[in-house]
Amino acid sequence: MYSADQDVAVALEQIVRRYAPKNRASIPLAPDTHLTNDAGIDSPRMIDIVLGVEDEFGICVEDEDIQRVKTFGQLVELVKVRVSEAA
Repeated sequence: MYSADQDVAVALEQIVRRYAPKNRASIPLAPDTHLTNDAGIDSPRMIDIVLGVEDEFGICVEDEDIQRVKTFGQLVELVKVRVSEAA
């Protein structure tokens, strides 16, 4: 179970980096880092990230929720909400 915000962010950073294009895998992931423009995450990569998040955290992420996520910070907040709902 993930309790601290930092734990969620660290786990998400590892997942995002796993699917980021190689030329962008080392960029800093700050709350305002845009997943598409800055990290190079396209739709197929986002699907992989969602599947990784669902496996890692034992949660379900709805399509309409993930479509609203544009930044790394928004992804962290979404996962924290889903984890707290599942608790």
